[in-house]
Amino acid sequence: MRSIKFNLSKVPHSAWDLAIELCAIYLDRPQKANELLDQLPKNLSNNTRSSCQYLFLGALRNGHRTRSILKPNLRKRPHRLTEAVLLVAGFELFDNPFEKAPQIVHHAVERSKILLRSSENGLINALLRKLSLAYQADIKDNSLYEQHSHPKWMVENWLASFGEADCRKLLEWNQRSPQTYIKSSAHLPDGFQPTQWPQFYTPPTRKDAAEDNTSSRSNFNWIEQIRPLLESADAYIKDPSTRLASELLAPKSGDNVLDLCAAPGGKAFDLSKMMQGKGLIVAVDLPSKRTVKLEENLNKIRTQLISCERIDSDVLALKEEVFTKRKLPIKYDAVMLDVPCSNTGVIQRRTDVKWRLRETDVSACAKLQLQLLHSASRFVQPGGRLVYSTCSIETEENKAVVDAFLKSKSGSCFSFSSARISYPWKTGHDGAGAFLLLRHG
Repeated sequence: MRSIKFNLSKVPHSAWDLAIELCAIYLDRPQKANELLDQLPKNLSNNTRSSCQYLFLGALRNGHRTRSILKPNLRKRPHRLTEAVLLVAGFELFDNPFEKAPQIVHHAVERSKILLRSSENGLINALLRKLSLAYQADIKDNSLYEQHSHPKWMVENWLASFGEADCRKLLEWNQRSPQTYIKSSAHLPDGFQPTQWPQFYTPPTRKDAAEDNTSSRSNFNWIEQIRPLLESADAYIKDPSTRLASELLAPKSGDNVLDLCAAPGGKAFDLSKMMQGKGLIVAVDLPSKRTVKLEENLNKIRTQLISCERIDSDVLALKEEVFTKRKLPIKYDAVMLDVPCSNTGVIQRRTDVKWRLRETDVSACAKLQLQLLHSASRFVQPGGRLVYSTCSIETEENKAVVDAFLKSKSGSCFSFSSARISYPWKTGHDGAGAFLLLRHG
């Protein structure tokens, strides 16, 4: 991804201004929101960074709804910087009591005088006042996708798949702010709360008043409290849904394990713990910034008893010679394949998916996933185990891919063993699919 040069010349430069810049960049070229946030200036205070993130992600989470309300009042799509102001201020209006609306509108108009062309100021003022009134109106008669700020095609697909009641629960889930979880078998400091999922905890949190008339919800500096545990691989920040695939694969102490599409290393963390720190993990992924993080995580796992090797390769192009040259096994007791997917199970955590995903992407993902499953199956030894995993809730990417594989020539020596599917409105955590296949020949 190309780097971003933030404009820090305007004084005072605030979290609100930064959120506007992020939104404008995103509207110009939708991409992963976390990658944009990673490029914020390093010298920002924790409060400014947290407030900016809260406003930016809130603007994206509610952006489809804001656009829908404003559309009848616009003859053409506004300039991206103007629309960014509308999205961020629109989220503030939605997120705060009605009596704060005049203050929010005034702040947005005053900052627009600096950030936008003078001809845009009147438009901002008029549209935000209409938006404020619209947010207070009864919207029960609006369509589900308008009420819950999702693309129309996405909601229509889920209505067909899950029915109206469950679709509504899913949409409501996606619109909430995500919870942070820490997985650890070690003792955590006071304030970290256990959850219904063993070894998963929630960190201490608080609501902080933010600068520049914005609202922010930021964590205490709890990461510093557990940094030694994070650095020693005794703790990992991850959602409870990630346990499903590793628990299905269930590697044993001393196993040889192949972790495909492995970056950034969260699955390897789980697998090493289940292997009781003994055996071999070979992690494979395309070279990228994520594989840098993968190597950092593998370094935390490596010991005298567990060997961790990294191979930079496309899984589809992975050849046996790559393993033999490294004096590594070609066939493995357990193979984990956590495939790239549509991410429809993690929209609460990655709200930008609603902006990036296109209707044809689900089928495109399923096609690639089946190819990856065929490729992964080559490295499972007879009697070995293969887990196919996604963070999608689409049948087309889950059961349909597995069924197609089992009906194929390369799938004929595998049998279906079990599956675990997470639908967020039922499980209370991210959505995911995990399927265990056994090789019998």
